[in-house]
Amino acid sequence: MRKILFVAMVSLLSFANCVVADSLGLSDSVKGSEARSQIKAAATTSNILYYGSVDPANAGIITALDLFLTDLYLKIDDSKYYKQSDVDKCVKDVQIIGLLVLDPSTTVATSDNCSGLKPNGEII
Repeated sequence: MRKILFVAMVSLLSFANCVVADSLGLSDSVKGSEARSQIKAAATTSNILYYGSVDPANAGIITALDLFLTDLYLKIDDSKYYKQSDVDKCVKDVQIIGLLVLDPSTTVATSDNCSGLKPNGEII
C-alpha cells in the first residue's frame, strides 16, 4: 500500500511540474523549435504569395533573405516551451500583416505578438 501511495504522490508531483506537463504535451504549449518552424512556415507562405506576384524572377532569393532575417529576429529559445495561443497570434500576424502591409521579417521584429513571445515559467 505504501508503494502505491508513494508512486501516486511522485506521479502527481511530476505532472504538476510545468516542464514535465509541457514535454508530455499535456498543456497548451509548444516547444520553441516547433514554434520557430510554425512562424517560419507562415513567413515562407507570405513571402511566396507576395513576392511571387510582385517579382516572380527574384522571388526565391528575396524569400530566402527574408526567411534568414525572420529567423534572426525571432527571440525564441528552441529548448523552452511557449503557449500555443501566443505562437498562433504571431503566426496570424505574419500571415496577415506580413502579406498585406509589411514583409514577414519586419512583422516579426515589430509585432508585439512576435517580439513579445515569452517562454513558460518553470515550476520546480
